[in-house]
Amino acid sequence: MGTSQTQLPSSVTAVPTDWLVFAKPNPDACLRLFCFPYLGGSSSEFLPWSDCLPSSVEVCAIKLPGGKDFLGEQSFDELTSIVETLVQVLLPYLDKPFAFYGHSLGALVSFELTRQLRRENSKTPAHLFVGASQAPQIPYLHPSVDEAP
Repeated sequence: MGTSQTQLPSSVTAVPTDWLVFAKPNPDACLRLFCFPYLGGSSSEFLPWSDCLPSSVEVCAIKLPGGKDFLGEQSFDELTSIVETLVQVLLPYLDKPFAFYGHSLGALVSFELTRQLRRENSKTPAHLFVGASQAPQIPYLHPSVDEAP
């Protein structure tokens, strides 16, 4: 991650237990699925997934600062900062095959996290699943929110 230290918003910590929620902890799982919510979303939306997936998949929901799980806490201003922090938080949990699923903003976060892990020659996900987001190379043709009437 270079020589610079990631600057977290003052009220946000990089303690893994503050960022991760395991639906049903399963040390014998063959795959760990990390789920990233949409902007303002909650990790709790992914917890029921463990009831629908095989027991060999351990669901781990990510709590993103600024979402429902961190109400009242400052969110990140830059995607780079949250990705660098997530690398630190997740590395101890990448001890088995894993996959990322991101929804909307979570898709962008999980995509950039995958790229960062690859740049660092670290472990990368067996699969990257994204929902409610277009591919990054496709131009966005709709006006941005700040350009709306």
